[in-house]
Amino acid sequence: MRTPLSLPSFKGFSFPGRGGPPPAGPGSPEAAAGSAPAGLDLLRERRRAIGQQPITVALADRRRLLTQGTVLGTIVFGVVLGVIGLVFLRHQMVKAQMGQLTQVEAQAAQLRQQMGTRKARLQQIAVINRQLVTALTSVRSSSALMSELQIRMPAGIQLQSADASGSALVLRGQTFDPEAFERINALQLELQKSPLLDPTGIVLTKVERRPPDANLPAGVRPSVAFEVSAGFAQISASQQLQILRQLGSGGLARRLELLQREGLLP
Repeated sequence: MRTPLSLPSFKGFSFPGRGGPPPAGPGSPEAAAGSAPAGLDLLRERRRAIGQQPITVALADRRRLLTQGTVLGTIVFGVVLGVIGLVFLRHQMVKAQMGQLTQVEAQAAQLRQQMGTRKARLQQIAVINRQLVTALTSVRSSSALMSELQIRMPAGIQLQSADASGSALVLRGQTFDPEAFERINALQLELQKSPLLDPTGIVLTKVERRPPDANLPAGVRPSVAFEVSAGFAQISASQQLQILRQLGSGGLARRLELLQREGLLP
């Protein structure tokens, strides 16, 4: 009974052609590789023609090459995994830092809002303080004004009224002959020296000589009535404090000293 031919039965068998190379001798590379398991090499003749080694020689090192390739691939894969792990850890760190920065930014925005609110309140308080200081410094001390008029009043002048309710001081009084007009002029000159009054705003608004009266007692001289208007001077708070101290106006001077200690005086 015939059995079919199998491919392994043709190991090492070659069909010489008309122009083909002779069979390999005992010392040829093919004979040296004969100890390795041979396989079907359909391009053996072509390999011989171009001077390449048979496939059996290349297959003999395949296990070593496969091992080396596996080791190298494992190393590269491990390096890639390590780089991916480092990138992931860095991403998590950056993500955590971004979360912290977001919280810090929210806190900073809240602090800026609080600072803006407090700044607005401080500005409002500063405006109120300036208004109070202006009101306190614009108040004229009646005791200081009376002391100043007492110092500046010439002899022979009788002061009947002093009105300081408006923006100017209005003085009304009388004097007697002889030299009544000289005394009125002397009063104007003294008022010009006062630090509380504006020297350019002192005006004699009224002067009237009263006619002799037969009903007057003997020895009483006719009088000359006058009216003088004087504008108040614009002085700073520190100058006003010094003037009040000199004139003995203790109450208002103490209030201005308190404002000066608090740094509120302009």
